[in-house]
Amino acid sequence: MTKSLRRIVYRSTATIADDDVAALDAIFTSSVRNNRRDKITGCLAHPDGKFVQVLEGDAQKLDELMTRIRADKRHKDVIVLNEWPIKQRLFPSWAMARPDRTPLSQQAFNIVTQDGTAAQVVSILLNILHDAEKHYHRPADLV
Repeated sequence: MTKSLRRIVYRSTATIADDDVAALDAIFTSSVRNNRRDKITGCLAHPDGKFVQVLEGDAQKLDELMTRIRADKRHKDVIVLNEWPIKQRLFPSWAMARPDRTPLSQQAFNIVTQDGTAAQVVSILLNILHDAEKHYHRPADLV
């Protein structure tokens, strides 16, 4: 039986400070470990006090992860922008990509942090990763 792949895009307000590098690194490290275990891929950005994340994987595993995220005190006001079934992943090599936000224009920044659709957020994060790919170590595909 083939597992059903889904993609979820959500935005939340971070309760940790933007400059708390240790806390952000801890989130990233545990996300990579857990996502590898659960075969979840995606991208996590932390622009201006927000978390914006694209997650891809088995529907049940994503439901379990979203339950944990909603209960996590480091997030508040979790809003799922969209979720949909997918045939293939857009982030197949990333247990959790972590783009730098410096290349964001003001318009892109506003789309990611405030008023963008899920498709716009995915497109912007993919473009940032594509532009910066030479600076990242890409792990082996998970699937």
